[in-house]
Amino acid sequence: MAIEPDEDEDDEDRHGRSYSSPIMIGRRKRITQEARAILADGGVKALTINRLCEQADVAVRTIYRAFGDKDGVILAAINEHMDSIRDFLAINPGRGDVDSVFRELDWLVAELFRSAAFGLVAIGFYFSQTPRVEAVTALRSVPNDRAWRWLDLCRRQGFLISGLDQERVARHFADAEYLMYHRWAVGEIPNDMLADELKANFLLNAIGVVSEPERGRLIDMLTSIYARLGAVKKG
Repeated sequence: MAIEPDEDEDDEDRHGRSYSSPIMIGRRKRITQEARAILADGGVKALTINRLCEQADVAVRTIYRAFGDKDGVILAAINEHMDSIRDFLAINPGRGDVDSVFRELDWLVAELFRSAAFGLVAIGFYFSQTPRVEAVTALRSVPNDRAWRWLDLCRRQGFLISGLDQERVARHFADAEYLMYHRWAVGEIPNDMLADELKANFLLNAIGVVSEPERGRLIDMLTSIYARLGAVKKG
């Protein structure tokens, strides 16, 4: 059933339908949903254009025209996945305090384990040697927004060190969080420690941007988490 891309066609399929028409938008949505299912089942290796065409019931040409290439399909799947996460968090917004940050991290870890293969794909895209800016931006958005809410709360409470570039600091938090995900992806962090490692990582970054007495409180929280992780020497 595979049909090679027709180089003579631009923005319409062979029936004259625009690739921005409702029919083609729906078809693109179906392709993205099937791609997410395949990636969640077996990762990047499982996603082939032929398999995707068969499961989405579309021609090869449609995929090339809509997404450009296989990476374009994966990017669309990642964007849709991150949209669903942002939608959930928008319905269940945190207050910006540390407890809210920790609850969100617990939920994200549970979501990651629910579809670990897809999570590995997303993490791989984040650290790709030829990264796509759109993918990195989409993946960074959730931890970036969370860090921003916490930073803004600290600023309003008078704990945030003055003169900091809040946007840049939030981006640093996000990048540091993905380093933890990467360590998990390569087997350095066991499943049962990932949530605590993420929380410890957040606190390590947080301690450097707040003043007392908040700084001391965060250090106490970090010490407690380190004790659970076995990172505190006894005696």
